[in-house]
Amino acid sequence: MQKLRNPVLRFPRLTIALCLAIFAVSVAGVFQFSLSYDTRVFFNPEGADLAKLRDFESKYGQNNDVLMVLWANGRKVTEPDVLAALGDLVSEAWRLPHSTRVDSLANFPHVTAGADSFAVADLVPEPGKVTPDEAEKIERIALADPLIRDRLLASDASAAGVLVNFNLPEEASVEVQEIVAASRALAASFEADHPGIEVKLTGNVMLMAAFSEAAMSDVKVLIPVSLAITAIVMFVFVRAVLPSVAILSLLGLSSAAAMGLAGWYGYEINTGTVACPIIIMTVNMAAAVRIVTTALGALGRGLTRHEAIAEAISINLWPVTLTNATTMIGFLAMNLADAPPLRQQGNVVVVGICLAYIFTFTWLPALLSLMELRPAVQRSERVMVLLGHFVNRYYRQLFFLCSIIVVSCAIWLGNIRLDDDFARYFDERFDYRQDSDFAEKHLTGLNIVEFDVGSGRDGGVFEPGYQEKLAAFDAWLREQPGVVSVLSISHITRRVHDAMNAGRNAETEFPSDRETIAQYFLLYELSLPYGVSLNDQINVSRSSSRVTAILRKMSSSQIRDLDERATLWLAENVPPEMQARATGVNVLFANLSGINIRSMMFATLVSVLIIAVVVGLALRSPVYGALSILLNMLPSLVGFGLWGLLYQDIGLAASVVTAMTIGLVVDDTIYFLLMYQQARARGLDPEGAINHVFATVGVAMLVITVSLTIGFGTLVFSGFEVNRSLGAMTALVIMSNLFIDWLMLPPVMRIMENARSRALRRAGAGG
Repeated sequence: MQKLRNPVLRFPRLTIALCLAIFAVSVAGVFQFSLSYDTRVFFNPEGADLAKLRDFESKYGQNNDVLMVLWANGRKVTEPDVLAALGDLVSEAWRLPHSTRVDSLANFPHVTAGADSFAVADLVPEPGKVTPDEAEKIERIALADPLIRDRLLASDASAAGVLVNFNLPEEASVEVQEIVAASRALAASFEADHPGIEVKLTGNVMLMAAFSEAAMSDVKVLIPVSLAITAIVMFVFVRAVLPSVAILSLLGLSSAAAMGLAGWYGYEINTGTVACPIIIMTVNMAAAVRIVTTALGALGRGLTRHEAIAEAISINLWPVTLTNATTMIGFLAMNLADAPPLRQQGNVVVVGICLAYIFTFTWLPALLSLMELRPAVQRSERVMVLLGHFVNRYYRQLFFLCSIIVVSCAIWLGNIRLDDDFARYFDERFDYRQDSDFAEKHLTGLNIVEFDVGSGRDGGVFEPGYQEKLAAFDAWLREQPGVVSVLSISHITRRVHDAMNAGRNAETEFPSDRETIAQYFLLYELSLPYGVSLNDQINVSRSSSRVTAILRKMSSSQIRDLDERATLWLAENVPPEMQARATGVNVLFANLSGINIRSMMFATLVSVLIIAVVVGLALRSPVYGALSILLNMLPSLVGFGLWGLLYQDIGLAASVVTAMTIGLVVDDTIYFLLMYQQARARGLDPEGAINHVFATVGVAMLVITVSLTIGFGTLVFSGFEVNRSLGAMTALVIMSNLFIDWLMLPPVMRIMENARSRALRRAGAGG
């Protein structure tokens, strides 16, 4: 009779065909995907920080560059033959597609002046004809110049940098691919032509490529690993090949179709969305396993195949519906995150959950009905019964022990530092990471902090007072920890002034009148060699200028601290029109974690309240709804507390973990409370009800936890730090949840029931 009432079991082949049709239409969208090369993909397009950066770039241009680090096995770059090689590299760099400017030791604008002459020429005009004496002089001049040292030449002269800037459109995926391919080809051919000399490639354009390479690496590595691990988990719990294949097909269809729909919607493949297939397979695995194991267990009781499948659907329809709803609430809350990839990740996973829900009650039972199924013997239930007896016997002691652990974890939360390192988001498998580490060790820093220092009026940058204040800020920045180089126009003013006063002592560091400084800059600009200008340092109206600080091995918290100290220094030492806050891609990444955590605090609160209402209404018990709020926050507290004990630093991934896992961890709680409520309604006492819960859904709770932990744990194999941390933190929270639901929730229920019984006895005695 159940088969007749279930159209899926009546028409399994038609059901499979309809599911395949839905899948085919959806999955076709994957061909609409494009690969994102945008380093700013994590920034809110409407955010104030990004708007400030765009305004800065509209004045001074973007830092679309490739930094080529020349290394001669520790030899000095200023040796004549190495300088000749450097000259060849600079000449070839000009030929890179879309290049607009090349800065290096060889073509650095060197100011010279005589009694009646002034010139700005390349520091090494003919790199192939340098004598040893000239090489020594070049090294001496370069290391004495703060605009060269630790920027274009290492302080020990062992490495040199060739900085190539490019003109890119707003959407530059094709151009980035061309530049990266040409740069790598240039480095390879140069190394072949100059044995013993290496070229390392880093910079913003190489970073853009690293983002796309990380996404593709995760596609090639994580999805096969996830499928393999999922298959193992299936077989361990299901212990049958064909049902395991059916579950894997369900998960594959759901994740692929969800990604296809994301492609139709216009999403891009980035380091956030690339994790979606793994998350979709992970969060939907437990429901499918539960239905299959229930059906196989029913076969063991003597039911026919169709009767067993129909019973499995009937038993699990309401719990799966409820757990899917709460899981979706958690992922929908990610829409309140500030970072677009996190929002996209939440939305794609929600679509995947919806598709998996449909396929779980259509595709899966239809496929199972066409298979030869063997009954299963659930030996693990015996272990669950023993666990239930243990919890009941020692519930007071367990509550006390769990409370101590929770309080300890709350204390360990104080160890957590909101910190990460944007330059090291990628692990050592990527060339960008290896070359960036090399550049920071041997040449310069990679974290760039920018300041737009205004003067208050057109032409104001030529005022002596402005120049003096700018020079003081420049000097202060140089004294800060981690700062290796500072670029500002005060250096140009000083260099020209010193050159114009060569041979006689200048009374002041800067000219005392605006006209002289303006003439200096006019003379300097007219003398600059081809491809060099001041448009990237001074705005068109000459009302503001750019100050660039280059930082070495600075984490996000250190960058934020420098920004605060710089803002305070400017507030105390310069007029209001010169005051500024730091900007730049590195500054935006430094602020990203804090911004997202603040936005997700509200999202977490909303999702917790909604889930509590859903649970309360579903179980028709406001007490259970309120209990779910408390118990579902504890896993995050325990998980983050353990993270604080073991690792300390958290970054962008931490911003969404709590909101996301709230919908996941509540699954175990829902299974427990549903079964407990039903057992109490049948007349079992609290102890018997708890034993019944462990016997009936203890294995299901274990399946949910193991599948989620292993699934999210797969993300630790990602080469991208945000995905690695997201996987590790989520797995830790989910494992903590099983500890709470097995060892703390039952004691809480016993204590609540005891309190209710005492209250009833007092009321009866009083009556």
